[in-house]
Amino acid sequence: MLKTLFEAALDIVFPPRQVCPICAGHSPGSLLCPACRKRLDDYAGEIICPVCGAFGGAAGVTAGGSICPHCRRAGRAFDLARSVGPYEGPLRDAVHRLKYRGIKGLASPLGALMADVARSDPLLSQARALVPVPLSPDRERKRGFNQALLLARELEQHLQVPVLERAVVKIRETPPQAELSRQERLVNLTNAFIVPNPDLIMGKKITIIDDVFTTGSTVSIISHVLRQTGATVIMALTFAGTRFNANS
Repeated sequence: MLKTLFEAALDIVFPPRQVCPICAGHSPGSLLCPACRKRLDDYAGEIICPVCGAFGGAAGVTAGGSICPHCRRAGRAFDLARSVGPYEGPLRDAVHRLKYRGIKGLASPLGALMADVARSDPLLSQARALVPVPLSPDRERKRGFNQALLLARELEQHLQVPVLERAVVKIRETPPQAELSRQERLVNLTNAFIVPNPDLIMGKKITIIDDVFTTGSTVSIISHVLRQTGATVIMALTFAGTRFNANS
């Protein structure tokens, strides 16, 4: 009790610094600092691909409408994907602080921002289950947590949609995706995931949860598996997404 009172007194004399979860700068009196709030407002004003959610800037891509080049070239196994903003600048840094520096408390504010995106989309708001992208047991043991699961649990609280933690299981370790091309990523993940209990997802509208959507390879492979085992609508929601000109 003495320690609690002492800490409370310190908070009055020296108020704890409020930190913006995206840029880690000072954020007095609000969740985001003014610069990051403007940044997200600007992203919300960009043209996006209606399928994968890739950000296209203010002008977007004229050829083929607003559909990104990859979605024009090939179909997607999922119905749509959305994110808070593109994987660049402070958003990329925020993901790295959560994922690689282990600042697990970031899952709460990042998840809250993802929930705003889910509420604003007519299809995402119909989801009846959240499926976090799984890590292999060895990778999760080394990292100590699964960032996708942390984000999914935050979304569960905000959206009142249940998390199906083991609806999809990764059954073999795969090399990191970051340095691979789009095709290499798909090959890398082939036969890496299973649905151990199809009854969990049969007939449901599912949202796959992850921290980042870049080429969409992971989401595509998991979507194929979910589709084959009975999911009716498959969506993806991530904190950071891609741009039309992202390398494939």
